[in-house]
Amino acid sequence: MNSPLAIPRTSNRGVIGSRNLVTVQTIDVARLTTHPVPLVPGTFIAVSGQGPRGDSNGSGKTSFLAAVSILLADPQWQLHHRGGRIAAGVLFRADSAGVKGLGHNASTGYIIGVFADDDDPHQTAVTVWIRLETSKPYFQVRWADGVHLANDPDEQQRYLQADSIWQSLRGNEPISASRMAEVLYGDSPRCLAYLDTPLRPPVPSLLSQQMTEMAPKDIGESLIALSGSKGHLDEEREQRGQVLEQRRKRDASLAQAAERDARDTADLRAIDDRDAARAELTAAETSWRQYVALMYAQVQKADRLAAEEIEALAEQHGAAAAQAKAAEDELAGLRRNTDLSGDEARRRDAWTKAKKHTSDLRLNRTRVSERHTLLVDERNRLLGGATDWDGRSAVETLVERDKAVEDRNRKQILREAADQAVGDAQAELQRAEEGRAGNAGQIIDALRAQQIDSVALFDVLEVDEAVRRDWEPRLWAYRDAVVVEHDLLEEARNVIADVPGALIITTDDEEGSLPDGVRCRLPVTAFLHALSNRFDTLFSPPGALDSVLGLTVTGGFAEPQTGHDAVLTRLRRELSAAREKLNIAAGHVQLAEAALALAVARHDSAVAAERLEVVNSEEQELASKIATLDGALVTAEGEEERRQSEWESARDALSGYQHMIAALDVKLAALRETEKARLTNLMNRKKRRQDLDVEEWRALRPTDADDTDNPYDEQTSSNPADLRLDAVERLTEALRLFGIDPFDAESAPDELRECVTLRVALARHEGGKAPQTALTTIALPLRTKLDVIAGADKVTRTRIVEQRAEHQRIHHGLELDLADAEMRLGVLQDMISQRVEGILSRVSNAFNRLDEARGGNGADLHVATSVPDGAAEWVWEVTPRWKRSRSGGHVSYREVANGAQVKVYAVQLVLAAVLADSETHGRVLVLDELGNSLGEVNRKDVLRALKRVAQESRVTILGTCQDSVLVDAADVCGQLLWFSHVSESDAYNRPTRVWGFNEMSEQVELTAGHIRSGREKEEGDD
Repeated sequence: MNSPLAIPRTSNRGVIGSRNLVTVQTIDVARLTTHPVPLVPGTFIAVSGQGPRGDSNGSGKTSFLAAVSILLADPQWQLHHRGGRIAAGVLFRADSAGVKGLGHNASTGYIIGVFADDDDPHQTAVTVWIRLETSKPYFQVRWADGVHLANDPDEQQRYLQADSIWQSLRGNEPISASRMAEVLYGDSPRCLAYLDTPLRPPVPSLLSQQMTEMAPKDIGESLIALSGSKGHLDEEREQRGQVLEQRRKRDASLAQAAERDARDTADLRAIDDRDAARAELTAAETSWRQYVALMYAQVQKADRLAAEEIEALAEQHGAAAAQAKAAEDELAGLRRNTDLSGDEARRRDAWTKAKKHTSDLRLNRTRVSERHTLLVDERNRLLGGATDWDGRSAVETLVERDKAVEDRNRKQILREAADQAVGDAQAELQRAEEGRAGNAGQIIDALRAQQIDSVALFDVLEVDEAVRRDWEPRLWAYRDAVVVEHDLLEEARNVIADVPGALIITTDDEEGSLPDGVRCRLPVTAFLHALSNRFDTLFSPPGALDSVLGLTVTGGFAEPQTGHDAVLTRLRRELSAAREKLNIAAGHVQLAEAALALAVARHDSAVAAERLEVVNSEEQELASKIATLDGALVTAEGEEERRQSEWESARDALSGYQHMIAALDVKLAALRETEKARLTNLMNRKKRRQDLDVEEWRALRPTDADDTDNPYDEQTSSNPADLRLDAVERLTEALRLFGIDPFDAESAPDELRECVTLRVALARHEGGKAPQTALTTIALPLRTKLDVIAGADKVTRTRIVEQRAEHQRIHHGLELDLADAEMRLGVLQDMISQRVEGILSRVSNAFNRLDEARGGNGADLHVATSVPDGAAEWVWEVTPRWKRSRSGGHVSYREVANGAQVKVYAVQLVLAAVLADSETHGRVLVLDELGNSLGEVNRKDVLRALKRVAQESRVTILGTCQDSVLVDAADVCGQLLWFSHVSESDAYNRPTRVWGFNEMSEQVELTAGHIRSGREKEEGDD
């Protein structure tokens, strides 16, 4: 059996560690005095006092709890936001203190706390100083070993002494508000507080006793944070991020492999085609050799027959020739002594060859020069494009350009969304100007379509500033209501029967008076008086209470909610904000467009630079070749001129000699006529023999072929025409496989254009005649190119095979890394799941014990979670439930219930979390307005539970008590703090009074001298 997974609990508790808060001092914080206030750790501390009106309101008790919660980095102060500026709101302000004009607002203040262990507090004491300012930096923290309190007997001197002590604590450089909790207290929350104060944003929490306003996942987050396990969830999220990154790398590798495989497959296909072209070309050459051999055998046989016939005709012609011979001898006598004609012919042939050589050199030089000119032009164009090249490759600049395109597109989408928001805000403002705003406008449109006049309640109703606190919470539920005449009610109801949730208020059928401070253009006094009678005004926090329904509506609206002008003002402000966002988004698009243009220019420069290097190399090579051709051309032109001069001399000599023998030619004419007739017969037969093209067919044979080596005789079954057709077709297929159109010479490369042209001519040539060019000669350029790249094809094929094996190895490694990361993530998630489930199980058990201890029917926590996939947060949904009867089942906290009962269970849940934690030493709970809206029994149950948890878990619990709660709290508390602000004309409180007992005398002695300093004098003055 496998042992259960275990995850070690975090040991990071920061600089303060397990020390308890034993003393608090404030300097220029609200109306609090500068006298240190001692605290008894590990007990329930009741906080109360006396304000200017004789009760505890305005005594400063909540200001003190606010200072304590700031000192302990309570998360609801949002110290990570705006440098802790919210916390600076606790500084003394003369107008808030009611003494405007008699004092100055504090620009700087301090909150000081002394922490010490239960054992040997003198050796373990640490003092933390928080400096608050109304300007940057708003919030700074320093600390030092030992006790460092402002203890000057004189009140004014203590302010100066505080600045001096702050400057002296330079052993530790100040840390910011955002790092305070981590550095001082580690990764577990040191404080959980609920404060009924406008100094910080109101957020539903377990301690606010507003549990029904929290979702199950928010309750789960609070309990996990209380247990100190949030760090493990952060670690799991980081590990999950690493797994996602591994998956991204794996997927990217697969995508790249797919692209690479497609390119390699195309390369292999091209290599296969070239291999097939080589095979086709070899087959074509074989068929051609067979064809030529068969044709040569046939013409050899015909040539032997022709030779016999020619021999007979030659004898006949010989006799005629002999007769003319005597006449010719005479003429030959003249010609025997000269060879002018042969000399002229030889010299003319030499001159012709010299002219052809010179012409070939000029043509070759022209072709090379044209290519060189094209390269020079291209280089000049590239020089301009590569001027701004920054040295990066085209691949790198292409990545930059693609990122710029993506950024520009994303910001265009944001601008379009902002533009849509402006349109929506304009439309809503237009409807409001026409009296048709919000849901009420839809009802008005429906009634108006049926000719029923109506108007929005909030359009015709206005409330004076003096009574806004009373009336706005009462009216809030009817903000979408419309008013119609009372005699049109039934008709109006029929019209809006298909509008669920529509609210209609009818006008009075009798005259009545409006409540004080309320104005309305329509007579709805009955409705208004009914609201006034049903709701009672609440002051702290402001709101309205319908005790019959058990309904509370929170007030405190920052601006007027009724009246046509108030609605228009709010919507115009929203339209202005939407336009501002649109302007910002448009600016971002302009910046992105500029960045894209720059990236495109950089990419073009990189491409030009890479091409320029190739062009320069080729241009230099051609320039060298042109120089060589120019030298050869000068030599050839000189030789041509010399040969021409020699021929012209031989020609003139021959012309004179021909005139001398012209007369003798006439004598021979008659004799030659006879010879000519016979010769004609002989020559015609020779011509027919010559048409057999024996020598041409012999020349078409391979150079190593022997005339006697001819396996293709008359009995062969091979058809020469079929062999010739097969050879041509295979050559055609070889060209096609090489990527050349065998029927279009113009589209072929220069080196293969003649091959295509001659192939077409060969295909059209008559089969009986010897072709001018052999197929092997025609195919030689193609054979050469295939042979040249054969080695490269072999290397490419080997490279592709090896690279595919290497890429497979790399991808296998990525898969192994991903599997390992996923395995480690799974193990971590299992351990965290077991730990959190164990914590929540202990909290659930403690929750049940607390409920049963106070006489309840039992309670538990229903926990639901699922391991997250992807980048989602790990959500733990915790639903507190309790039994409303002994035999009933557990009911969710969100079911409608008694409000006081929900508050009791909210406190019990927090205390259960504390009881379930084994490392609560040094923790502090702060509860403002403790016992509010609780009956006597519930109040006593809560107070007893607070005392029990404080003692068992060594948690310090500070709770403010109204006058009605103080008597009960005095029976269970371990300490009482009493704050006094007896006169509204006093800027500051009187020194705080403390009653309590701390069995650890060394903790008392640690700051006793500082606490007494200055108190005797000031209390004596009272």
